[in-house]
Amino acid sequence: MVGKRYFREFMNYLVFVILVMVLSFSALSFASNESDKENVLGLWLTKKKDVVVQIKHCEEKTLCGYVSWISPEEMNEKNATLCGRKVLWGARLADDQPIRWVGGVLYKADEDKYYSANLQLIDADTLALRAYIGVPLLGKTKKLTRTSEKVHPSCIVPNQP
Repeated sequence: MVGKRYFREFMNYLVFVILVMVLSFSALSFASNESDKENVLGLWLTKKKDVVVQIKHCEEKTLCGYVSWISPEEMNEKNATLCGRKVLWGARLADDQPIRWVGGVLYKADEDKYYSANLQLIDADTLALRAYIGVPLLGKTKKLTRTSEKVHPSCIVPNQP
């Protein structure tokens, strides 16, 4: 009889511990997903290392991206006008994945064209930007690397006459 009582108490304790662990991991996972949504914000350097785009929140829970830095090699009178220009807008958080933003529009200044755009956070320092016309399958993905204001200070918006 005594053995059964201890066994029952042990099983109750074990169930309690497992329940606490499951709830703790669920809470941590939720907290991680909430912070993932914010991790896409910040400064992102293109693969060619010629432009930095600052991604931040816009109206109605969407993302926008603005040219924040242009490499000295690319800086000329024409490109200087891109400083501070909005080049990404309308991307909204995907319902199924907290690290994906979909339905955006990307302006590629070097081509003077507009593309549909999706973004996905690969890791804390890598962002995949998929630009396409029509369907995402037919597009191209570029990887951007997180950078900082210290490494790539903001360009100065030129004075317009």
